[in-house]
Amino acid sequence: MKEEYAKDLRHWLVEPQMKSEQRVPLLLDQRQRALAEGRTETGFRRIKGAAGSGKSQILAAKAAYLASQGQTVLIVNFNITLGNFLRDQIVRAGLNYTKEKVLDNIEILHFHHWGKRVCSRLGKMEEYKMLGNSLLGDGLAELVESSLHEDDGRYPLFDAVLVDEGQDFRRSWWSALMQAVKPGGEKVLVADYSQDLYQTASAWTEGAMLNAGFSGAWSDLGVSYRSPPAYVPYISDFARQFLPSENRILPRPNSQGTLFEKVN
Repeated sequence: MKEEYAKDLRHWLVEPQMKSEQRVPLLLDQRQRALAEGRTETGFRRIKGAAGSGKSQILAAKAAYLASQGQTVLIVNFNITLGNFLRDQIVRAGLNYTKEKVLDNIEILHFHHWGKRVCSRLGKMEEYKMLGNSLLGDGLAELVESSLHEDDGRYPLFDAVLVDEGQDFRRSWWSALMQAVKPGGEKVLVADYSQDLYQTASAWTEGAMLNAGFSGAWSDLGVSYRSPPAYVPYISDFARQFLPSENRILPRPNSQGTLFEKVN
């Protein structure tokens, strides 16, 4: 074999880092684990936190925890790419609870994919195709909610519905998702209203939260594990200057260190 061929072959034999990380159990601090494994009396829980505070990891760990007990879980997010990240995190979280394939009991979809799947399952594709521009607004949610409300059992309900990127969700989307959870099931929403890219967070007033089933205080995750501690004061100062106070979530530095290596 020529050296140039061997050099190219070695490149393809190196295991991707993402693959090797899936054999490492997901690490959670005490607060994160309590949120992942516990539930409220009503089953409703809302979690907020700054970027890098572990919101998605908690959602992944909760999904793995419930799935390891034989429960079915629907995870819905806004960003299509996030689904791949959540899937990897769930595999790692599953190592903390079972060696079985926890993904077998979990569906991970972005909202519009989930809505289209419901319409297809319930024979509503003609109505779906007629939505036009309202597909991205409230139209799809209203169609899905009414279809599930009238359903006679063709669409299987879930033991838990978990929503990531809640700040990007419309209230009608949440209302539609509530039709997909079994009575007494868990309903969890995580959000960072500082990342309100689509100006939807303003609709989630406290009154709207009460109407959506939430009560009591938010479960707050203040510590940012992603940002180097030295950066946090500058991030907080920027947020105070440019973000509205009602949506502002200020990160706190991680007192246990940083994920970043020091560069000499």
